[in-house]
Amino acid sequence: MYSNYKLKQNLLFIFLSITSVAFSQDAHLSQYYAAPLYLNPALVGTAGDGRASLNYRNQWTGLPSNYMTIMSAFDTPIPSKNISLGVQIHEDIMGHNAGMILDRTMFNATGGYKFKINKKYSLSFGLQLGFEQSSLGFYKLLFGDQINDDGITGDPTKDRVSNESIIYPDISFGSMFYGENFWFGLSFYHINQPSITRFQEGYDKLPLRFSAQAGYRIPLTYRWHGSVANYDDKFVSFMMHYQAQGTKDQLSTGVNLNYKPLILGVWYRGLILKDNEHPSQFNHDALVIMSGLQVKQFTFGYSFDMPIGGLQLSEGVSHEISLRYDFNFFPGYRKKNRKGKTGLPTDKCPTPNF
Repeated sequence: MYSNYKLKQNLLFIFLSITSVAFSQDAHLSQYYAAPLYLNPALVGTAGDGRASLNYRNQWTGLPSNYMTIMSAFDTPIPSKNISLGVQIHEDIMGHNAGMILDRTMFNATGGYKFKINKKYSLSFGLQLGFEQSSLGFYKLLFGDQINDDGITGDPTKDRVSNESIIYPDISFGSMFYGENFWFGLSFYHINQPSITRFQEGYDKLPLRFSAQAGYRIPLTYRWHGSVANYDDKFVSFMMHYQAQGTKDQLSTGVNLNYKPLILGVWYRGLILKDNEHPSQFNHDALVIMSGLQVKQFTFGYSFDMPIGGLQLSEGVSHEISLRYDFNFFPGYRKKNRKGKTGLPTDKCPTPNF
């Protein structure tokens, strides 16, 4: 007799597989700002100089149908033209522990334009164009006709798909309004909502992903005698990030402390005012603990997601790692006033490193 535990585990595996394939929700990150081109195309080139980033996330490590996300990106401003350029490669693997169920590989190029509204405020726009390639591990899936009262039959399924691998274009856009210590941005991913169906007939669109970001930075050190050497070394950032795709949405709020070389952060993810499948419970998701280290031009970040919603700690733990390198392509990009003193960069958005 097939054990109840094993059957429940496989049923959960089926549920996660089917819902992910059907809705094709984008992967979410806890270290949002460590992947700026994935958060908002308008963030391209807003670090004040060139930067390269690498991100790795292993989500729901205790489940057989967990997720793995890998991203790499590079972007840089071109100060003399007020434009920025960036590229990003992104891969999502579903069913990482049990063998690949769904693999999504994305490549895109981003172009941005930014201008000064006045001496205090700037506005940037970003357009992202690319394509996605999706592969389905059909023989790793478990279908309803492969299960009976005794468990898994071992017989092949009669269900079939016509395309196990598909390629489709992708278009995204974003805008960012920011000042010396605050920012507010809106982004729209998969604007063209391409068809991702694997059948010869029908239309299954990739839902648009909408995102809103905002934050305020409080410096813990201040300029004096015209010096700004340590102005970006110590500050506290209060932030929020809301995103929605299809019928799913989530809100993340948190605070980061940058006290160079250390970075610490605490985030809460959930929508407690929104009804969920269990009306007697709050709509919690996770509590995120972040830590990081800045050494010269390198920034290393690690975050740990502790589930506080439906999943148990042994099931829903997630780990995320980020690595960023800041280049020095434009050493003379800082604005100088009439007295020759150095001021803040004219094109740098105050978003944190992760």
